[in-house]
Amino acid sequence: MSNNKKHSSHSHHNHGDMDHSKMDHSQMDHSKMDHSQMDHSKMDHSKMNHSEMDHGAMGGHAHHHHGSFKEIFLKSLPLGIAILLITPMMDIQLPFQIIFPYADVVAAVLATILYIYGGKPFYMGAKDEFNSKAPGMMSLITLGITVSYAYSVYAVAARYVTGEHVMDFFFEFTTLILIMLLGHWIEMKALGEAGDAQKALAELVPKDAHVVLEDDSIETRPVSELQIGDVIRVQAGENVPADGIIIRGESRVNEALVTGESKPIEKNPGDEVIGGSTNGGGVLYVEIKQTGDKSFISQVQALISQAQGQSSRAENLAQKVAGWLFYIAVIVALIALVIWMVIADVPTAVIFTVTTLVIACPHALGLAIPLVTARSTSLGASRGLLVKDRDALELTTKADVIVLDKTGTLTTGEFKVLDVELFNDKYTKDEIVALLSGIEGGSSHPIAQSIISYAEQQGIRPVSFDSIDVISGAGVEGQANGHRYQLISQKSYGRNLDMDIPKGATLSVLVENDQAIGAVALGDE
Repeated sequence: MSNNKKHSSHSHHNHGDMDHSKMDHSQMDHSKMDHSQMDHSKMDHSKMNHSEMDHGAMGGHAHHHHGSFKEIFLKSLPLGIAILLITPMMDIQLPFQIIFPYADVVAAVLATILYIYGGKPFYMGAKDEFNSKAPGMMSLITLGITVSYAYSVYAVAARYVTGEHVMDFFFEFTTLILIMLLGHWIEMKALGEAGDAQKALAELVPKDAHVVLEDDSIETRPVSELQIGDVIRVQAGENVPADGIIIRGESRVNEALVTGESKPIEKNPGDEVIGGSTNGGGVLYVEIKQTGDKSFISQVQALISQAQGQSSRAENLAQKVAGWLFYIAVIVALIALVIWMVIADVPTAVIFTVTTLVIACPHALGLAIPLVTARSTSLGASRGLLVKDRDALELTTKADVIVLDKTGTLTTGEFKVLDVELFNDKYTKDEIVALLSGIEGGSSHPIAQSIISYAEQQGIRPVSFDSIDVISGAGVEGQANGHRYQLISQKSYGRNLDMDIPKGATLSVLVENDQAIGAVALGDE
């Protein structure tokens, strides 16, 4: 899909038995895809602020619409650093800290601001969870930061009222909020990159189309205004604006974004073309068959959205565990409170209760699983690997066999020379390559371009041919240094060659006086 290179065509030039199997998009089951009112052609993905997207149903992250985590984190960071510099960690003064009279009061004021501003996404998320009667990740985080903040304020007040030293948790409270804000920002960024894959797909479709009117004049219209039945003209090198059927013209079309196959497909009247594919050297007149959310690219975009909107089994499990952990943490904290009140005193009991609730806050559980899942699906999408079902992604760890429907799925998407073979002692390999690149000079056919590029990479100068003629349906022939050479397909040569042909490769045979002197295998790695 990422291979969106523009190819030119060479109309009468045919090496090898290319399998130009046509894709039948009519057999795609549109009914199963929910595209309600999704007109991707009108979507401007570039302006989407993914950090503020409501990723509802994201396994416990349905509350990310309570502000931008990036903005909240960056504004909370200076506050957090100031608190960490003036408050000890569990009553231990660290070397970088500056403790001064009433530092704890200053810390309490700064912590109050941090709790109200930095903690907002979490306690608003917890409110949503309680409204839906499913306390989970956000409730646990809120419980941890609220208890550590409230107890710390009480500890400061108690010091000045009773004169006794009571340990506070401002250091722990601050690190808890900052690490959670940072983690959720990173997660939102990963989710947003899946939107970048959608943006890249949207950019494959041109903004405007050249519509052919009844009097054969051309009118340029926005793609969003195209109707089914409109006839459009696609110039050489342009991307096709919408899915349709060719009614006039011949060309080669690069459909690598759909099939992964690097060879441009020969297209004639009656053949289908896909919006976003790249036209080669010919001019095509195409009748529109699908527009908007019914088009192929829009359906792929919808699949990306659906995949990002789904929770995987691991995420669902993480959310369930967070729900259980909320109740377990509260129960264990209450048990700790009661036990330590009996065996010690109330201040000791409160410290153990607060410690239990702070430690129960699920840093790893809350961030690791959703982040890994979001990151893996977005990395895949940017490389052309679309995950329709996140459960399927998790199940791949148990897979022994993977079945792929075409070689294009496994290949690089770049058509190149795989092997050059000699059949005559008179010529060296370099001389054969020089003849091959010379006889292909001037051709814009993808096979010719591959041979010419190969010769350039090897530093071999092409042989200068006096004349080059096309052999219709077979290849080319030309004259150089008083010799006549032909470069034809294996089928046209008609005899077996003593060589190992790489699987799936196209073979072209270099012939002199009706005898093969060399052969070149071309294909995709």
